[in-house]
Amino acid sequence: MSRTEIGRRRIMQGAALAGTAAAAGTGVAIAQNRPVQMISHRYPALEHWAAKMKTAIPGQEVNTQLMPFDKALELLTIALSAKADTVDIAYASDATVSTFAKNGWLRPLDDLWAKFKAEFKLDDYAQHVLDKFSYQGKLYIIPANLNVMFLFYRKDLFEQAGVKPPTTIAQFQELAKKFHSPLRSGTVSCLKPVDAGLNEAHWYLNALGDGWFDKDWRPIFNQPKGVAAIEALKETVKFAQRAYTAAANDECSIAFQQDAATMGLQWATRAASMDDARQSRVVGKIDWVAAPGGRARLSGDGYGISTFTKHDPEMLFRIIAGATNQANSREGAALSVPPRASILNDPELQQKHRFYPAASAAMETNLPFPAIPEFYAVGEFITRRVIQAVTGEMPVKAALDAAAKETEDFLRGRGYYKG
Repeated sequence: MSRTEIGRRRIMQGAALAGTAAAAGTGVAIAQNRPVQMISHRYPALEHWAAKMKTAIPGQEVNTQLMPFDKALELLTIALSAKADTVDIAYASDATVSTFAKNGWLRPLDDLWAKFKAEFKLDDYAQHVLDKFSYQGKLYIIPANLNVMFLFYRKDLFEQAGVKPPTTIAQFQELAKKFHSPLRSGTVSCLKPVDAGLNEAHWYLNALGDGWFDKDWRPIFNQPKGVAAIEALKETVKFAQRAYTAAANDECSIAFQQDAATMGLQWATRAASMDDARQSRVVGKIDWVAAPGGRARLSGDGYGISTFTKHDPEMLFRIIAGATNQANSREGAALSVPPRASILNDPELQQKHRFYPAASAAMETNLPFPAIPEFYAVGEFITRRVIQAVTGEMPVKAALDAAAKETEDFLRGRGYYKG
């Protein structure tokens, strides 16, 4: 159903509640004929939470629309910037929550968090986790997942070749060249704008360079270390799969599953699918270590409540908190790095899920995206300049200089620089 169709349907249904009914065991009033609308990114863990939302409050219909990250961000931006009530529950990552909150698109959750803390055992979230989903001291998101990027690699092929996983990007490049063949690429590269391209550039710019910005939010990725970092990325993509500039997380995960790639950077949330015989040809053959050189992306995501919803915020909070409760979190523990301490620190689960050690190691060095609400906005032209650089359309230095100027012009227009 399109966003326009959803809006028309809800207008026809009327803004007033057609009636109420008590949700079994909750005492929550249900808006008859008013489905809750949720828009989200899609990957296995998010599919798990979406399914749980549908049954969180018996009798309350929840329509869940899941799609690739950039499409979800686009639709959420369109709806929320228009103050439309066509979205009730909004997916957000640690990198987008500040944008949504700064723009007034999400309702602060502190009052509801305090009210329902005991009922949903919300003290199970460490403060450093909640800080990722806060803006200017207020909490806007109920965490669903923590996520880290680390190196996926074919353990069987490495053992046959008598080599160990790389610990530096230089070693990574050597092995990518060694394993590259017409049958199987030496590495995956995921450079599709915007999110995937930012992820990969983030690793190189932090492991080999000084990151994205200085303390005053002026670009530094075009300085000598940044240029050298993207030059290294340009060298690496010689051994990547075809169409890497159009590949995001789905495409790169499938390359691993279909025995079409030897190694590469990918999210912890994609690890369990490598051992799913229904979709993977490499069950038991993939292993994981922290990204060579460290400093790849650290992230997290969850769900917030639209400022413009016509639904009862308490009911929406119950849907999200009920979907992500301890029991459901334990059930979905294979699909992400659990944000609940009781799940993440459970010795039985740590032993059961093979990727947990790599995730723990990666969390020690990985870094989040810059905490600037406009990061995805400037990422639109940064990722396209990076693609021009690595494909040879522009010299690397010229491409990064262009991206830096575009970034600085944009941020100046948002009042970031004085004088």
